[in-house]
Amino acid sequence: KERIEVSNKFQNQLKQVFNDYILLKDALINDNSNDAQTAAKKIGQNLAKVDMKLLSSNEAHNHWMTIQKELKSSASAIEKNSDIAVQRGHFKHLSAHMISSVRLFGINQTVYSEFCPMVDNNKGAYWLSLEKEIRNPYYGEAMLTCGEVKETLE
Repeated sequence: KERIEVSNKFQNQLKQVFNDYILLKDALINDNSNDAQTAAKKIGQNLAKVDMKLLSSNEAHNHWMTIQKELKSSASAIEKNSDIAVQRGHFKHLSAHMISSVRLFGINQTVYSEFCPMVDNNKGAYWLSLEKEIRNPYYGEAMLTCGEVKETLE
């Protein structure tokens, strides 16, 4: 998917959602399901503040409609569930759509797409990070450094 030109204002609103995503990722790294629920709630709140009227092209608007719906449903599922294993399952879906949104629209920040091959019965799963150093949100303390950087998103 190619980068779609969008306004800085939209990118900044998306970045707020991304910042909450990072809080959620860190909560999962730390095996903290309560903090994960709190961060997921913030994702939902900041998603609601993203103004899709800032998207002038139909293509951007249509992509955002789909992504936003998926982000909202995954964040909501994490917020409503205190079982960390269940939260991590929803985090996989959330991450896939967060990666799409950062790839498509950008957030004016360098972000790393990271991958662990062992998640989900060896199907593997991605997540986003601000650091190249691997800190695995799918396993937390159990396998903190399992994974690798797959892509750098500017």
